[in-house]
Amino acid sequence: MKLRIIVLSKRIIILAVIFMLLAGLLQASDSYAKFQWKKEIFLPGLQGKTVIIDPGHGGADPGAVSGRYRESDLNMETALALKSQLEDNGIKVKLTRNGSEGIVPKENMTYAEQWANLRKRKEFAAEQRGHLLLSIHTNSHQDSRVSGAIVFYTDEVSADLAAEIQARLNTLGTKKRSAEQKNFAVIKGNPMPAVLIETGFITNEHDREMLVSSKGTVAKLIYEALDRYYQEPALPQTETAAKGG
Repeated sequence: MKLRIIVLSKRIIILAVIFMLLAGLLQASDSYAKFQWKKEIFLPGLQGKTVIIDPGHGGADPGAVSGRYRESDLNMETALALKSQLEDNGIKVKLTRNGSEGIVPKENMTYAEQWANLRKRKEFAAEQRGHLLLSIHTNSHQDSRVSGAIVFYTDEVSADLAAEIQARLNTLGTKKRSAEQKNFAVIKGNPMPAVLIETGFITNEHDREMLVSSKGTVAKLIYEALDRYYQEPALPQTETAAKGG
């Protein structure tokens, strides 16, 4: 009986050691994969990158509304057009939501739940090993004459990307603007470059018509901006300092 207990104990110890070794290997493998992913983010070339597109709002949250048009729908249509443009050029794309499904609220949210929802969108971008995060929105204003796309960024790594997209969207015939730095939650503190694109004003007739009938053109301009940005992507300050030293 004692011999059997000893044999079982040895087997349990061996299995425990094997389990610990496997767990260590998996952890090391995951750490290496994360290291590689973060390195790839700032390598030149759009090919091989994974672009995360976040169509803003959705579900019970329509965003801005003008007549029969809802921001969440326009955001989704623009996101799908951009997804198609990118995939046609061999770029991998992941959406944070699909229609009214995915990372969107089904019921009206409290302020705390809204913040949690934005956090989920950011977490999704990291979980999918995204190299770039684009949050697509549509603006609104009390004055229907106000028009034009605005691209927002938070950190300096994303500034060049925002400027590239802004310059191209300025060619749409609406008001020419400059990219703006704002601490929007969904684009703040991400490991990858991240921008929030207000593609136009839903309350402006010209912008609204453009987003309804010319979303393919908008998508093409954003794609061209991404391709140009990744010819020489901005590097984090730590990496820039390391190269300089």
